[in-house]
Amino acid sequence: MNTQSPIYSLKFTIIWICVYLLITYLLLQLLNIFFALYIGLWILNLLIEIVERIFLRYGRRIITVEN
Repeated sequence: MNTQSPIYSLKFTIIWICVYLLITYLLLQLLNIFFALYIGLWILNLLIEIVERIFLRYGRRIITVEN
């Protein structure tokens, strides 16, 4: 076993563990942003559907571009 190799150095190992943790943290933050956007759009769509059904119950229509 070559003890002069940087792979066996504690400092080298700790640096790469820190780099790995940083990459993992950044990916989790990015994933959280996309997850929040997805859930937000899903809730917005649900809210629009509920309002549309309430309007239809009272004989009103939402004026949209699709007329």
